[in-house]
Amino acid sequence: MDRAEIISTFRAENPEITERVLTDTVLGVWCKQGNVEICTMTRCIVDRDGTTISTAEDDTNVALSTNISKFFDIDEFPGGGVTYNDKRLQFTDMGVLDREAISWRGRSSGTPKKYYRRGDYIYFDRPIDSEEDDVVIYAVLKPNDFDTDSATPYNELSYLEPFHYGIVKYLQKRAKQKVGKDNEGAAAADEYLAYVKWMKKTIGGSKYAQIQLRPSAYPNNSGNHRG
Repeated sequence: MDRAEIISTFRAENPEITERVLTDTVLGVWCKQGNVEICTMTRCIVDRDGTTISTAEDDTNVALSTNISKFFDIDEFPGGGVTYNDKRLQFTDMGVLDREAISWRGRSSGTPKKYYRRGDYIYFDRPIDSEEDDVVIYAVLKPNDFDTDSATPYNELSYLEPFHYGIVKYLQKRAKQKVGKDNEGAAAADEYLAYVKWMKKTIGGSKYAQIQLRPSAYPNNSGNHRG
């Protein structure tokens, strides 16, 4: 559904909320806000190929938003995250690094193995010792503006078409709350959150490969132990 169809669907399902109660202009603004909220909650738009960022010798950090357009978060799903010199870095935090080696802040330049995030920057567990290697960051992105009647939500990505109705759910939640229907507003909010939860689960399911179970992963319970 494009934006005009989403607003039309909302009107059909909520005939009491007429243009006099809420104008299409207001609903259009809410569509834009709902598009951002749903995309960030479900993390449905990702930087598929990653963003390559050049580094310099002794760099300790990399800026995120200035290097990645519409950056929202780092995509730590399998195959994503942050890589340096084609090797994936382990996501950690300062507390873990302190427990591992209290003097880690004074490390000399070398090859980083871990990174942590503070605000709009990622920091390495040691300064980089080469200017020839790149950092690649796989990111979750904020969507493009959903602000015209002919556009569809979620960056107009075809594989997200089954979830367009989520914007209608968002409009229902906002509208019921706006007109003072507290009970209906609470119910609409619950329905909206349930829809977003289902959407996130469904989209996330496509990010995992088939799980392989190997006999060596299990203890030997046959009773034939040696030792």
